[in-house]
Amino acid sequence: MVDLLRNRNLTLVLLSCTLFGFVLGQSQLVVPLYTLTVSDSPLVLAVVVGVFPLTAVFLSLASGAVSELLGSRAGIVAGFGLMAAGCLLLTVARSWQVVLVAQLLLGLGDVAFWIPAYTFLARLAPPGRQYAVQGLGASAQQVGTILGPFAGGFVARALGFPAAFLLGAGLALAGLLAGICMRSVHDEREWARPFSTYLISYHRRSLGVLARNRAVLWASLAHAVILLTWPVMRGSFYLAFLSVRGLSSADAGIIVSGHLLVGSLAGLCLGRLSAGRSMQKLLLAVAVFGALTVGITPLLPGTLLIAAVGCMGGIVVVYMPMVVGYFVENGGLPERSMGVALMNLSWGVISPTGVFVVGLIVDRVSLSAAFLVTETFVLACVGLLWIWARKNWR
Repeated sequence: MVDLLRNRNLTLVLLSCTLFGFVLGQSQLVVPLYTLTVSDSPLVLAVVVGVFPLTAVFLSLASGAVSELLGSRAGIVAGFGLMAAGCLLLTVARSWQVVLVAQLLLGLGDVAFWIPAYTFLARLAPPGRQYAVQGLGASAQQVGTILGPFAGGFVARALGFPAAFLLGAGLALAGLLAGICMRSVHDEREWARPFSTYLISYHRRSLGVLARNRAVLWASLAHAVILLTWPVMRGSFYLAFLSVRGLSSADAGIIVSGHLLVGSLAGLCLGRLSAGRSMQKLLLAVAVFGALTVGITPLLPGTLLIAAVGCMGGIVVVYMPMVVGYFVENGGLPERSMGVALMNLSWGVISPTGVFVVGLIVDRVSLSAAFLVTETFVLACVGLLWIWARKNWR
């Protein structure tokens, strides 16, 4: 791993991933908690949380196309600029409608940053080191997402929510500066045809690959199933569950940080873990583990057990570099950015849908029922994906 860090661009991208992870992790803790202070409706919480990934539905493929034409550095700078704007707006938000607008800006910043950054990592990875570099990038991001909830929870409790949002804005501006300092790797393309024409072509080719390539489609569906576990629950109704159990924002921040720390350690081990093993089996194992740890959570009797299981669930975080690396090495995609863009598109469709459906279950039935229904549905989907995988990849 040390030899990879001698590359200046790779080091700066990893730094930007850490800063991005901090702002992302803090916002995913503090924004839902702040929303609960301005509205007690579970559906309002679902809408505020769900609008963040919803931006990916419309802009993931467009962000991939822009990164191919203008280069990754421009997307990274734009992403941090949008996230800084969202954090600054949150400092003056006094209603859930304003929080919703700020959350939309954060979502736009996420789409603008995430696809170019991980596409950049794919370009910088030496031959045969794709999973290692993607795991390193995911771990760097998780370092930030560990510190973000921890610091954000304590700052919000000690100084108030606006101070926590100001901290996020400052670090987003630091990330913007890191993006400016990156060197061009000449991945920009000549404007041989109008951007609108290239954008349409990029969408057509991306969706065509998804429709024709069984490996890409299977991995996309596996990714979608995994999202329904901790990636959907962690930043929404798991926080509501912790709040109902009487935990403070600082306590919730510690648990979420522990969850992401486990994910970061798993990401660092991905290079060794993936060697000589079936990625299909590993992805399904992650999905099963995520479903079981989510489903058991409302049945746990004490705070220590809830915290321990929540932290162990962080292993699910390793799904991200696994899917990106799988797309790059096995997808046969015409553009490196397409795999990352398709993954982000899947996240943009599944996350808001999952949050909203879980919100309806909480509103109509109970919070505990939402966890158990999620577990049952994911396990059923894993069974179907396992059957499909055995028929196609023995």
